[in-house]
Formats: sequence, structure tokens, C-alpha cells
Amino acid sequence: MKYNKIFVSLIFLLAGLTFFPFSAVLAQISDAELVNQQTEIIVKNDKLYINRSYEIQINNRLGEKYADISIPFSKLNKVFKIEAFIKDKEGNTVRNLKPKDITVRSEIADFSLYEDDFVKEFTLIHNIYPYRIFYSYQVQSETFLSLEDWTPIIDSDIPTLNATLTLEIPQEYKIAYKAQLIDKFSVDTLEETFKYCWKAFYKDQVESEIFSPDISNFIPNVTIVPDTFKFDLKGSFRSWESFGNWQYQLNEGLNDLPESEIEKIKSLVEGVKDEKEKIRMLYHYLQDATRYINVKIETGGMKPYPASYVAGNKYGDCKALSNYFKSVLHTVGVNSFYTKVYADEVIRKVDLNFPSQQSNHIILCIPVQHDTVWLDCTSDGPFNYLGTFTQHREVFLIEKDNSHFIRTPSLSKDDVLEIRNIRVSSDPANGIVADFHNTYRGKSFELLFDLSRSVSDSNKSLIIRNNLIETGFDLLNYKLITPPRDSAYIVFNYTAKAGKLFKNYGDEQLVRMIPFSVPPFTEPKRRKYPVQLNFPVYKIDTLEYPIPNGYIVSGIMKDQSINTPFGAYNIQFHQIGNTIQVIKSFLLMAGDYLPEQYPDFFNFVKKVSDIENNTYIITKKQS
Repeated sequence: MKYNKIFVSLIFLLAGLTFFPFSAVLAQISDAELVNQQTEIIVKNDKLYINRSYEIQINNRLGEKYADISIPFSKLNKVFKIEAFIKDKEGNTVRNLKPKDITVRSEIADFSLYEDDFVKEFTLIHNIYPYRIFYSYQVQSETFLSLEDWTPIIDSDIPTLNATLTLEIPQEYKIAYKAQLIDKFSVDTLEETFKYCWKAFYKDQVESEIFSPDISNFIPNVTIVPDTFKFDLKGSFRSWESFGNWQYQLNEGLNDLPESEIEKIKSLVEGVKDEKEKIRMLYHYLQDATRYINVKIETGGMKPYPASYVAGNKYGDCKALSNYFKSVLHTVGVNSFYTKVYADEVIRKVDLNFPSQQSNHIILCIPVQHDTVWLDCTSDGPFNYLGTFTQHREVFLIEKDNSHFIRTPSLSKDDVLEIRNIRVSSDPANGIVADFHNTYRGKSFELLFDLSRSVSDSNKSLIIRNNLIETGFDLLNYKLITPPRDSAYIVFNYTAKAGKLFKNYGDEQLVRMIPFSVPPFTEPKRRKYPVQLNFPVYKIDTLEYPIPNGYIVSGIMKDQSINTPFGAYNIQFHQIGNTIQVIKSFLLMAGDYLPEQYPDFFNFVKKVSDIENNTYIITKKQS
């Protein structure tokens, strides 16, 4: 096949899209529809050519956001031959894209110093609905790790009616692929090539559900990687060990700390015998002396900047900071491992049977005597604390000829425990008030820790007032107490007016219990996906309510305890003099719960929610 045939095939592909009559589209139940998406991949002479074309129907004004087209590119992935036009509902071309309509901007993120990523953008809008946008372009790459990661949707909220992926490769060119939710698949043998074809659609849109697995599990996808590649260096996806060796070689020679930095590092831990304490002291030095900033250029964000770069500039991304700190530890005789992880609050499981690039972050694994230290070198948080974004998942540890997977520690229920001590009292100026003394760990700790360090006082107060105060209370004052360094908890105290805690009915007064925030799971008949609890939910409250003068307790719930495979709930009531004390706890266990388990899971959570929101202490005037 000659090079110009790529463009010929794209022209025919685009022309073919125009034959779809508007009457063939599904009933207009969405703001827009991806009517057709075609991706053609050709590997020839060790170069990668990708032709993409899209046909989008805009049904109303809300759908016009899909008329804003963005085409990503970089120095490694160059974009050519952008073509686009609009057709009205009769099939007439009403506008063609002109070169002057295309703008180019850097896709630099707020946390980046520089990225080698850019976007070509244009907008095509018509004033009569429905109308269709057709656009196509070609991507050329000489250096690549992956042939394609194909997900034929542009938004999970709109359907894809038809999508096709084709791959044409020389017969001697070896690949590996995996596919999910694919409608049709075929392989044809041509004169000198193999041609693969996958077809898919997406008509049952994925709706977000609380604590569901990653959305990528429920949408069509095809991932294709070459058996061998050259990405800065020659490498292979033949096995995880071969891929690990490529990353190991890519990192070689990047531990070039300046002599002045080496002397400083050694002086910091001079006389310290305990290895873990050495690591802690040097980690504090890393946190104090450097900052995280993304620098993504050249090798597609896979190769770290040298240790000398971080030492001189005092910043780096996760790769650079991890490589730098690995070099720092090596200077004092501590061995550590560059470790690849997919970081996100929702755990995305690694396909261990498909060697490929499946990470988005780098951390360090440091074996010490009878223990393992885990460090995120981009974090300002506690020593040896990975947190909710990297806990409990398979990570790829890079070691010469022995790269392998290991699991990061899981957050236990005590690691995520939220404790509230709430004392209700009567205040002459404000009426009924409640003093909250809260200690947070886990996700809440991480959010409050970031809030305490990175937000101005005025914005901090606004965020706290709007998001962190118990529903039905009006904030009077608060104090966010930053914990000692390396402590994985934070204290948040506040006082608030409680206007709706007490209700009078004749001689009786009802005292409403301040409830836990229980996750709002939907009823079983409405739940589609499994439950994936990536870490436990664990809360303990101690509440103290005053018995009003002249009143006695006339009604109080009995103590209750619920124990299930999914978690536990306990509530106890005590009268201590003129005070009613309520002690309660709620635990949801981490785990993956299948749809057939969900009714029992839901019933447990609902019982807890009903008790929490419908419990009153009744007091009555003394006669």
C-alpha cells in the first residue's frame, strides 16, 4: 500500500458517512448523538497513521457544546488534513470549515510548567435543528507505545449509534489487543497485511452511581499494543518483565546528583543509625525543599528528568521527584524502587494478563527491616501515608530483570475513622447551640489538610460554611487545627446554632438526634452496577443533650446493634444526671459487592439511615 492510499481511504470513509439519512437516527431523546465514528489505523514502515472521522447530530441548543471540536496533538503525534463541514436536516452542506476557523492553543494544566501537548480547535454551529457536523483528521507518529486505546464515545451522556475501528498491519508485525462490549469482530488476510475490524455502539448510557466501579468497565473499548516498540529506546510488551526492563533502562543514568547536594544530604542524616528515621528526615527535606509541578515533554511523559534537574530547580513532576528522591536515598545507602501506579480515588484494576502502560503516577517503594515504606514524592502529607488515591491496588515495581507487581497497603477502618463529640447547650445570645469537636482521618483528613494549606482564609471560610457544617445548623465560629507533622488526622472544631433540634408539642418536647451522613444508595430496582467500596466508611459519634429544666425523659429508644457481612451499626442511650448521652457507630466494610448481594447491602444501609433520621428523645414537663 502506498502512502497516498491512506488519504484516499479517508475520503471514501468520510463520503460514506453522508449517506446516513436523518430518519435513521434514534428518536431524539438526547441533546446530541454520535451518529458514526470511524477510526482507521495503519502501521507502515514503522510509522503509525491514524485516520479519525466523526458525524455528530446536534438536536437542540443544549447539544451545541458538542459543536466545539478539540483535536489534541504534540510533537510526537502530529495532526494533518483537518476537514469539516455542516449539513442541514435535508442533507445540504451549509458550511465548510476554513483554515482561518482553526485556532491552536497549549493544553497546559494549572499545575504544569510546560507540556508538549496542544489542541487545534474550531466550532461549527447552524441555526436550525437538527443538523450534523462532519469532521476528520489524520494523526502521524514515528514514536509510539500504543497503537490505539479506542473508546468510541464523546460523552457518556449521549449515544453512539455506530462506530468502527480498523487496523491494517504487515503480516510479520505482532500485536496484542483486548476488547470489551464489542458488537462484531473480524480479521482478513490481504496480500501482505492483516486487517482487523471491530464494530461497536453505545446506546444504553452509563449513569453515575455512588460507589460504582470505574466507568471504563461499562463502555466499549479496544486497546492495541505492539509486541515491540521504540519509544526513546527499544522495548517490548511481550511480558511485564520486558516492559519493566525498558522503563529501567529509560531511567538509567538519571541519578546524577550534584556534589553539593550529596554533601548536604549526608550532613542531614549524619549520626542517624535508624534507617527508617533517615528516610523520614530526608522525606521532610524533599517536602520542604521542592514542589510538584508537571513538566511533560519529549518522551510523552514517560522519562523522568535527571536528579540534577530537580536539585537545581527545586521542582519536578511525579517521575522527576521520585527519581530525585530515589537518588537521594541511594546516596545514604538506602535502596528504593520506582513504582508505577494508577492513582485515583476509584480503584482501576490492572489487567495482569495484558502487559501495557496502565499507570498514571509514580511512587516509591522502600523495603526496610521487617517493613516497607511507601512514599508519594509529590505529597505534602504524612510520612509513609499513601492515602485514598493510591492505597489497596496493584502497582508495578521497576527492578532490573525482575519488575513485578506488588500491592500497596489498604486503609483499615481505623485509618479512616471520623470521630465527632457534639455537646448541645443553651446559649442566652444564640438559643440552642452545638459544639462540634471533630477528628477526621482518611478522605476527610486529606480534603481538610489540603484546605488548611492551599486555600486563602476568606475562601476557606466560604467552603467550610457551605460544605462542612451539619445540615440545619448556622455556623458561629470554627477552628481548623493542623496536626503535628506526619500525623494522619486533622481536628476541626466549630460552634453552630441549632434551631431545629427541639420541637415542642404541648407538654412534650422532642429532641432530634444529629444523624450520621449515610451514603445515599438507590433502591435495588434502580441500581445497575456493582458496589465498589475502595476503603471503609467508619464513623463514631458521642452526643450530649441537656434535659430542659422542669422536664423529665418520657421516651427513649432502646439500644440497637446491627451486624452484617457489609458492616455494622450500634447505638446506645445513657442518662447521666440532667444529660442524655448517645453513643453510636457506623461501619461500611471495603469490598466489591455483586448485584445479587445488593438488596441485602441496601437493606442494611437503609436500616441505619432510618434509625439515624427518625430517632427522637422525648421529654415531658413535670407535673
